[in-house]
Amino acid sequence: MKKSVCTLLGNALLALACLPAWSLDWKLPVVTMRYEVAGGGGEDPEEDIFEPSSLRNTVTLRVKEEADPAAFGLGLTMSAKDYYQQSGDYSYLKVEHDASVRLGKPWKLGYVLGAKWMEYPQLGSNGLPKDALILSAATSAVVRLGRGTSLETGVAGRFALTEDPADALQAYMASAGFSTRLGDWLLAARYRGELRIPLGGASDRGLDMYHTGSVSLQWDPN
Repeated sequence: MKKSVCTLLGNALLALACLPAWSLDWKLPVVTMRYEVAGGGGEDPEEDIFEPSSLRNTVTLRVKEEADPAAFGLGLTMSAKDYYQQSGDYSYLKVEHDASVRLGKPWKLGYVLGAKWMEYPQLGSNGLPKDALILSAATSAVVRLGRGTSLETGVAGRFALTEDPADALQAYMASAGFSTRLGDWLLAARYRGELRIPLGGASDRGLDMYHTGSVSLQWDPN
């Protein structure tokens, strides 16, 4: 069942990425493959030695193709983390498709579609598997208000479909940003808000909100 879901999602997203090729003059694709390894360690108080505590391996494959004024991408990520001294091992497979298109000089629109399958070897606190299928979708827009000045905004949604109904969750995000050039300086301000709510009547996840804001000033004489 798990392999079938992942195969169907991969085929569907690959088809979405290739549909625009029929009407656009594509450039050669850019293919990126990345392998990442991360390890953690801690001190053993009895032996007074430093021992490894965890190991994570991640492989990412991304294909990006462009045909002015559009760009399309498809990514596949596989990752697994093992804990040596405690429980909590997990692995996941993530498929993501993104696209963007420029509408004249002022506008740039984009979207991202993703699916992530999480798998845990241990059972949850309720005695049920903690495995989850996380579906996500996002859209964004950037408009140039003038030379060196732009406004960007975006909305996104994430839905965690879990084996244990008590862990089911849905989240919605909104973001906005503004940047402008003041002589040799670049001034930017950004905001992002996230609302997390239970998914389904059996979910016991609480209502959470998270907000982030930033202001940056960069000197760029070029």
